Amino acid sequence: MDAKNSLIAVEEFNGKYKINEDYRPIAEALKEKFRELEYVPVKNILFLENTEDERKKNNSIVYAQISKMPGKWEDIIFQITKKHFEYMLEIFKENTILMSREQIVALIYHELKHIQLVQSKDGPKIDIVSHEVEDWINMVEKLGLNWNSTKGQIPNLLDENINWESIEGPANLFPAETSLKLVK
Repeated sequence: MDAKNSLIAVEEFNGKYKINEDYRPIAEALKEKFRELEYVPVKNILFLENTEDERKKNNSIVYAQISKMPGKWEDIIFQITKKHFEYMLEIFKENTILMSREQIVALIYHELKHIQLVQSKDGPKIDIVSHEVEDWINMVEKLGLNWNSTKGQIPNLLDENINWESIEGPANLFPAETSLKLVK
């Protein structure tokens, strides 16, 4: 296999980090469907599965994380594959193994939302941003607080008949409060 024509130079690899291009079509379809993802450079994301770690942070399970590609790895991968990657989206396979397809689609959407156009002192730039709260407010409102870990059903965000604005989230515990608000 010619490494210059393929992203994956080794067909069978059983190491800890595995490139998985199966996530790319999901990310591309989400970018196409959701305006808030218009600045996400999906073609420049390296999709990885961490096949061993059961990642936790602050006693919460981490299902995936997106980060900037370290500069030296950006250069090395380009030299080997002639493909440019600015970001890495790492899926923790041990933590996502029981997720439904709908939850995986929502997880990819969640991670892509971290890449946004932001204002900096040098003008607008694409960068990674944090959640408004422990999650994205719209994810909690529309899919529920435990959208990623519940056995309950959530809609497939890529279904043609799913319009994000028309999704009615789970019943509110406090009916007087109709939505989450960011408090600073």
